[in-house]
Amino acid sequence: MSDIISLRQLEEKDAPLIFEWVKDPDINQHFRFDSDAMTIDSVLGFIHKSQDISENAHFAIVDDTDEYMGTVSLKNIDKLTKTAEYAIAIRKKAQRKGYGRKSSLMLLDYAFNTIDLNRVYLNVMSNNVDAINLYENLGFTLEGELKDHIMVKDKLHSLQLYRIMKDEYVAKHSLKTVSDVKMMEFEELGDKRGHLVVVEGCKNIPFEIKRVFYIFGSSPDVIRGQHANARSSFCLINVSGKSKVKVVDQSGNTDVYHLDRPHVGLYIPPMIWKDMYDFSPDSVLLVISDTHYDNKEYIRDYDNFLLQNSEL
Repeated sequence: MSDIISLRQLEEKDAPLIFEWVKDPDINQHFRFDSDAMTIDSVLGFIHKSQDISENAHFAIVDDTDEYMGTVSLKNIDKLTKTAEYAIAIRKKAQRKGYGRKSSLMLLDYAFNTIDLNRVYLNVMSNNVDAINLYENLGFTLEGELKDHIMVKDKLHSLQLYRIMKDEYVAKHSLKTVSDVKMMEFEELGDKRGHLVVVEGCKNIPFEIKRVFYIFGSSPDVIRGQHANARSSFCLINVSGKSKVKVVDQSGNTDVYHLDRPHVGLYIPPMIWKDMYDFSPDSVLLVISDTHYDNKEYIRDYDNFLLQNSEL
């Protein structure tokens, strides 16, 4: 994949490559329009109509040779309510190579910072797992599901509804520093029988919880972590024993935190390097994240981390 991806208006020369993915059964299985009825002339008509971006903004995703790789769109743009619907289609050649994520971030930047929208939404068939993973990695939040809502190729499908607000986009994709790392103290409940601490996603944990794991049995001289994450946020809680956490931002600023109380956690946003170390023999370090595991978003080379940006 080329490191240079850009968006431009659709052009007539893109028609054959648009027609390619329209007719690809692996791609059009998730369409809600009749792809069999599409012709090259109807694709050309769509391209001509797309030149007016006031209500529907369709952009070609292109590489550094200006080869068309897909289309990313804002549909039903409403300047009064400051909303629009997001959509994307990627050629098979360009899938799983970063075109979808990078072009979507460009489109969201256009939506929130150029035309001043406040909410971008989408709906997706519930069985379209790859698309859902992309949307959630971009920061879209699930708002609900319409069960058995649409008929596609003689089969009922459910739709999942997602949204991302401008403030959510800024919080997730702005450049993070060590000042964004925060200690959090949770309420201790319980009585004479013992203590109880409750953590809840989007309440006292500042994100929706997607993954939980814990680290134990590490000796004091072992360093765990030693990576940054392009998209994941974390909350670390030493539910037993103690450990230390060193965090570093992309400017090289460093802080060290001591985790030694089971009702205190450490919030770490994306693009912060983290080392966990100096574990006590009884240490159990609980880690809570807002993403499912994806090895591709882990940055394990420190020098490379300092050169990366938050749009990885």
